[in-house]
Amino acid sequence: MATATTSSDVRFKPVARRRVAAPEQGVLTMTSGRLSAGPSCEMDKLIVQIVDKKHSDQQQVLLLGSDGTRIYSPKSEVLERDLFSSTLKVWDHIEGTHLHLQIATLEGEPIRLPLLSGTKVTPRQADAQFNQIVPVLPFVALPGSKTVDDMGTPVLARAGYVYVFYQEKLWRELEIHVSENGNTYHDIDVARYRQQSGFLAGERKATGQALEDIWLPALWNNRHVQTLQLCFSEIQLSAARLERLEKDAASRDQRCNSPDLSGSKMRFKDLYKGKPDGKAMLDAFSGFDAKNPVAQALIAPIKATRLNLQYNAFPVSLAAPQRARQPGYEGLLDHPARYLCDLSGQ
Repeated sequence: MATATTSSDVRFKPVARRRVAAPEQGVLTMTSGRLSAGPSCEMDKLIVQIVDKKHSDQQQVLLLGSDGTRIYSPKSEVLERDLFSSTLKVWDHIEGTHLHLQIATLEGEPIRLPLLSGTKVTPRQADAQFNQIVPVLPFVALPGSKTVDDMGTPVLARAGYVYVFYQEKLWRELEIHVSENGNTYHDIDVARYRQQSGFLAGERKATGQALEDIWLPALWNNRHVQTLQLCFSEIQLSAARLERLEKDAASRDQRCNSPDLSGSKMRFKDLYKGKPDGKAMLDAFSGFDAKNPVAQALIAPIKATRLNLQYNAFPVSLAAPQRARQPGYEGLLDHPARYLCDLSGQ
């Protein structure tokens, strides 16, 4: 499963209406004689960067006191960049506070998930901040059946479930709903089904409100989040399977992937600007002639970019515009991605 960021400022080319990549983050200093061009000095702040500048309130980052009852309100700032705009949540730093992700539900209390314990003072950065949340969309590679060289173009995952393991525990389980208006993602309250020995058997129902993207942690205290692992399943995983994945790191490593979700203007530019997009991948792979040496040379940079998508979150605009997934019909086609990305009949 690949992940795309929803940053609307990135101008490259996955999905028509939607919306991810670590920065070079030195602490800028002031010199005597003239002012630095970097960010201004400020004392004892906690800053969390949320990639993109337009967000609903269905997902929120909360700063809670040590007892978990008091909520501290942040100041919101928009960081405008040509390729990489974002929203900053800024608090006065308070010792002993914790960050949580809150998700709106259709009924009852919102879902509240732990993000970071033991917050630290955050020096402000000009581009990527030390703490970063990235809204992502789950993509999969959809190859054709004509050649083994077809690595597939990125398309949105079809109906199913996304599993997010964080700090070796199941952190989020989301059900994907597919419609002509686009995919939406619905959280299952994992804590409701967790028991001391594992998980309750049976169906786990989604109660989260329909989300257009999935917020995930990418950076904490200027370090990549190494314990985040993602996987997709067309059917809901059983309680026994979830217990196995939590307890067995080898099974989890085999089943999940751990893309680098961190983003910055420089990283997006270096990885994807001027590189082949989803449409170029689709055209190259579907028309590839393995016997043609010229074609083999031309496809090499396209393969390299495609491989990058497996290990890094990418701008959603990289993917070719596409229609809603239709698994039954797709199975009848030699190259289903060509159908999905052909919007001429709409």
